[in-house]
This record gives sequence, C-alpha cells and structure tokens, in this order.
Amino acid sequence: MAKIAVVEDNDAVRGELCGFIAQYAQESGCQLDVTPFADGSQLVEPYRPGFDIIFLDIEMPTLGGMPTAERIRMLDPDVILIFVTNMAQYAIRGYEVDAMDFVLKPVSYYQFSTKLERALQRIRRRRGGQVALQVGGGVQLLDTDDILYLETRERLLHYHTADNTWSVRGSLLKAEKELAPYHFARCNQCYLVNLRHVRGVQDDIVQVGEERLEISRRQHTSFLAAVAAYVGGVL
Repeated sequence: MAKIAVVEDNDAVRGELCGFIAQYAQESGCQLDVTPFADGSQLVEPYRPGFDIIFLDIEMPTLGGMPTAERIRMLDPDVILIFVTNMAQYAIRGYEVDAMDFVLKPVSYYQFSTKLERALQRIRRRRGGQVALQVGGGVQLLDTDDILYLETRERLLHYHTADNTWSVRGSLLKAEKELAPYHFARCNQCYLVNLRHVRGVQDDIVQVGEERLEISRRQHTSFLAAVAAYVGGVL
C-alpha cells in the first residue's frame, strides 16, 4: 500500500484529486491510502514522515507549496513530491527541493494518472518486490533483487539466482510484464536480464553475474538503451 497526501486549499480541487486517486486505485487494483490537507501548515505542524507521495499545491494562504516542501525535505529526503500549479515556471524551482514532477491546473485525469503511475513505479523500484513460484507442490518466494536473469528453455521458465535455479511452467512475456517495475530488460528472445546485476557489455555479449548471455541483433539497440538509462539513473 502507498500512502499519499493531497495538500490543496481549494475544496473542489482537493476533492477532485482525491477522486482521481480513488479512480486510479479501482482501475489498477492498487491499494492507496489518501489523506487530504487544506494547507501546507496542516501537514508540517508537525510533519511526521510516513507518506510515500505528496501532491502539493503551490499557492496556499497560510503556508505555500515551496516553503512546505523545504520543511518536509529537512525531515524526509525520500518522499516523492509532485507540485500542483497553474504556472509551469514553478517546475524549475521544484529542483531545489528534489520534486519529481508537477501537474498543471486545470488537472485532467489522464495527466494526473500518468504522474501518479510514474511515482508508484519509483516506489516499487525502491522497495523491490517478490515473485511467487509454484514449485514442488508448494510456493517459493524470490526477491526480485536476487534474480540474475530469466531463461525460457524446453517449455519451462528458469529463474536464475546466485545460489540456485528455479524452473516453473510460465511465459517469459508474462514474467516480463510482472517484472517491468524492477528494471528487467530482454537481451534476446530467451533471456530477461536484471539490470542491477549487469557487470558489463561487450559487442553482442552481456555479463550478468558470472554468466555471459548473447544479445540478439533485434534486441541490441533497446537493450543497450535500457542499460544506459539504468546506469544513468533514469529508471
């Protein structure tokens, strides 16, 4: 579950944003806990870290968005800040408080849900995740961080870790969608690689842990772009 604060002095806009979050939760199946605030002062007096995302109006009568964000950052370096404003120039000032993004008023559901999805993806990457594998009449839980790569071979899907390999019936395409938030990328049609374990790329070979996997011509450009984005901190 992600905890979200909506800080907005306009009652109608605040209600609309909370409604957008509820709509997104229903459509996506995500569990989202929302707490509304009518002013920045209500959030920071006193501020208690615990929120994952804060949607923060810029202009509020008692304590505006920027001074609110500055106080929050002194106590909470990890919470994701997204400004809500009708003036795009405030996006530049957002860098001062490490804001992830901004939403322009009037806010549309599509615009808002896109920003919310991006923030939730960042949270998932921070937390990591688990996959549940049906093996030997039971369930094996694997942390996504421990998976080196997935391999499809002989009608089975093989999850390779540093210590073991778990083989199950499954689709690589389905696994790719499930693992999308955790920085996995295909290097060819048979392998799905955890980018955090990539040790190097040379020509058409990627070193993953102690293994050397082939990069297909078809996947070469997209895979190198994924590696570059991960190393550069975009993912």
